[in-house]
Amino acid sequence: MSDHYGHAVMPQATHDEFALERYLVDMRIHLVRDFDPLDKRLTNEVIAPERARELGRPPRDSSEVRGALEAHPFHQAWLTLQRLYQDMIWDAIGESVDRQQDALAGAAAGATKGKAMGSLRLDPKFQVPRYITAFDHHRMSGSYHLETRPDDVRAGAMYDRYSSTYHNDRNGGWRNDGRGHTIATHVVSMYPDLEVNRILDLGCAVGATTVALAEDFPGAEVHGIDVGAPMLRYAHARAEAMGQAVHFSQQNAEKTDFPDGHFDLITSAVVLHETSLAATRNIFRECHRLLRPGGVMLHLEVPARYEKLGLWEQVRADFESHYNNEPFMAGVSRADFAKLSVDAGFRPADVSVGFRDWTARKTPGHQGFRRDADPSGGLALGSWFICSAVRS
Repeated sequence: MSDHYGHAVMPQATHDEFALERYLVDMRIHLVRDFDPLDKRLTNEVIAPERARELGRPPRDSSEVRGALEAHPFHQAWLTLQRLYQDMIWDAIGESVDRQQDALAGAAAGATKGKAMGSLRLDPKFQVPRYITAFDHHRMSGSYHLETRPDDVRAGAMYDRYSSTYHNDRNGGWRNDGRGHTIATHVVSMYPDLEVNRILDLGCAVGATTVALAEDFPGAEVHGIDVGAPMLRYAHARAEAMGQAVHFSQQNAEKTDFPDGHFDLITSAVVLHETSLAATRNIFRECHRLLRPGGVMLHLEVPARYEKLGLWEQVRADFESHYNNEPFMAGVSRADFAKLSVDAGFRPADVSVGFRDWTARKTPGHQGFRRDADPSGGLALGSWFICSAVRS
């Protein structure tokens, strides 16, 4: 294994594997650039007027056009192609990872051999929540938790390679750490007096955000938790290979084994849209319990906010829930994060909700935060939705 792509445990691709990955990325770009505008015109200029005549008023939201839209051949083709490139990317990366499973396991073992800087704690009796086990998230075969061997890192390797490829060199390139640096930027810009000695990253997956936080707060003790053992094995090896001390453990973010008031900063990055609303409420309450007075909770999420979206943009946002094995995405895009925070125990005056431009590095004093949605309703590239709150 070489570290040509990001770090020493990243799955490597042959020439042909890499060429196929880039072809599929270009296919995605082609769909976004050339098909999305046509599907938007179909929605707004054909289907919506037809439905308005039938209803006697303009359609209120996507639910009132979906049936007619999905009966149209062009939209059927659009849906098919959206799912096709996604499945093809997973298949291509899966074949590449499966080809090198022994090498990946060996690289992971090598990265953690000797005196580790961080730690890994797995629970053989851990029960993965049903909202994770019920389906393959993102249409990723086996989702985050499937294990086929004792040293299994396949899910982590799949996710790491896929995330870097899918984002097409955005979000930090092969390190895929832009969300982590954006979170750090929000912390040091909005809460410049916060003393960060202990950090918890919820739903850390392969630790891309977690490692970025460790880099940006070098004096802090950093913890990352996730439900998937293969993810955590890979995350631990990845962090060690990148020279960062992170303590990973297999835990449910709804109820952890950390003591009250243990953390100064608790974060999550694109995690809540993969949990149920009931779980999200529990996670917010757990954050409140785990924070010391004056500590900060910060959740970064997909930027689409349903109430700010146009008709087709609602259709596009709901695609993830209806067709891409992200059933809770629709709920997250409609959720009132300020209310969730207050219900969990945070004071209304201590809650901040809005959008932040992504940053490639921690940038104190960065002004790219706004409490109103961007003109696209939160679908613009480079923008993230953020909810943060201070524990009183």
